[in-house]
Amino acid sequence: MGISSIHVRSIPTTRHTKVTTAAMLGAAISAAILPTAVLADVTIGVLIPTSGRASGYGQQMQVAINMFSEKYLDLGKAGKLKLDILDTRGEVPEAINLTRKLIGSDAVAIVGPQLSAEVEVVFPLGVRGQMPIISAMSAKPGLASANQPWSFRYALVSEHDYAPLLDVWLKQNSGIKKVVVLYDAKDAVSAFDGVTVFPDLLKPRGVEVIEKISFQGGDIDFSAQVTRARGLGADGIVLSAFYNDAAQVAKELRKQGMKQPIVANVGVNHPRFVESGGAAVEGVMTASDFHADNPEPAVAAWVAEFKKRFKEEPGNGAALMYDTLVLTQDCIVRQGITGANVAADRVKMRDCWLNMKDREAPLMGKTSIDKGEAVRLPVILQVKGDKFTIVK
Repeated sequence: MGISSIHVRSIPTTRHTKVTTAAMLGAAISAAILPTAVLADVTIGVLIPTSGRASGYGQQMQVAINMFSEKYLDLGKAGKLKLDILDTRGEVPEAINLTRKLIGSDAVAIVGPQLSAEVEVVFPLGVRGQMPIISAMSAKPGLASANQPWSFRYALVSEHDYAPLLDVWLKQNSGIKKVVVLYDAKDAVSAFDGVTVFPDLLKPRGVEVIEKISFQGGDIDFSAQVTRARGLGADGIVLSAFYNDAAQVAKELRKQGMKQPIVANVGVNHPRFVESGGAAVEGVMTASDFHADNPEPAVAAWVAEFKKRFKEEPGNGAALMYDTLVLTQDCIVRQGITGANVAADRVKMRDCWLNMKDREAPLMGKTSIDKGEAVRLPVILQVKGDKFTIVK
């Protein structure tokens, strides 16, 4: 007996899309599988922003989902797993509606949504509906731990990224004693990072936050905020926003003659930050779960295949989605989830993620879950030339 084929329904960039491909489960997972049972129909809901202002993440996640489905799914046995892939558009009301739809369906788990603003309102729905929800990318601290035992994150929460990031940034820029924070008030994780996480971590490191200046994600003119920041006498800049807005703010900073070193939140972890920001983002430092230039052969091969398909280097979100699906698939096999009893299967999936300890994922290695949150070491990155590079 073995794992059966999984049907993923095709994913153009439209809402409520479904994939139907069947493929081979890779040797890496099959070698690790405990005695298995034949699966009946098993459904996993997947929520990603394939449209809207966060579509750059969702479009890359689609590619990762396709790569996952082709490598890991079909052994040619009877039965199937279905991925029900839905577009939240990065909007909270849509994420709520789609989550409720999936809770009322035969899905045994939901992978997503991906943005912290969505996750903040969706995790409590999972608790009430006794549905395991695993967000691949959300990073605002405290969301999973506050919604136990049904809520999980595969991405590192931002505070676990920023402590080592700031240590490296301040070592590289030893003269920084005062900073100004520029943050997107519209995005939950960017606002929380800018208002709370960065200031709380900077204070014990002897750095004063002179002022926190907000803007609205999606704005096209950041000149007023930068003019205000320019007159404050800061030694460094903390930038907390999505890649698209962060790139435009950095360009305005440099345009107005501000040459201070910039440290940024996890929202800039996308190749389009570098493409859009150009010379203005040179030297910007951030932290990440994943780096596309990891020389590990399996990671390098995955990155090469991604770039072949999408003509773009994979960002953090794509890699997080891929690993999250692999670990969720592994839980289906290890826990003997069959789809025959949805309520019981949801408990099995919950328990698998709740007790995850040093599980090996293809791209980010060993991961444990503590109170719903992932535990790993981050990678410190800096923009050099036309790409992010690892800071040794």
